[in-house]
Amino acid sequence: MPFVPLRLLVLFDDEGGTCAKVIPRMKEMLEHRAFLVDVHRIQDGPVDVTAYRGIVLGSPVFGLGLKGVGPTERLTRYVLDETDDWDELKAAVFCACRIRPGLTLDRMKGLIFEKGADFVAAHAYRLTRPAEGEHIIPAECMVRIR
Repeated sequence: MPFVPLRLLVLFDDEGGTCAKVIPRMKEMLEHRAFLVDVHRIQDGPVDVTAYRGIVLGSPVFGLGLKGVGPTERLTRYVLDETDDWDELKAAVFCACRIRPGLTLDRMKGLIFEKGADFVAAHAYRLTRPAEGEHIIPAECMVRIR
C-alpha cells in the first residue's frame, strides 16, 4: 500500500501577531513528519475543515496570563460558527504567550471537545523561549493522527 501524506490545517487567530511568530517553525516540523500542512488565519475568512485529517488550533494570550484570558473571543466565535463539526478530526491546541497561558489551553480543549474532535496535544509557546518544547505538537500529531 503506498504512503499517502495526511493533510493538517493550522488554524489561528493572528491578532497581535504572536501566533505567527511560532507557526513557520511548527509548519516546518510537521512537514518533516510527512504531513501536508496548510496555514489559515481566521482573519482571512472561512475554511473548509472537511478536507483535513487534523487541525492545530492557535490563539494568542494577551497580558501576563494571570487571569482567565484566552482563547480570543474572535477565535471561539469562528470555530463555533464558521466551521463544520469536527467529528472525524483530531485536534491539537497551542497558544503564544509572553509569560503564562492562564486557562487558555484548557478552554481551547473544551472548544475542540464541543466541536466533536479528538484531543491530540496542547502546548504554550512562550515568546521569550519559543523553541522550548516546540517538538511537542509535531511529535504528538505524528503519533496520534496517523
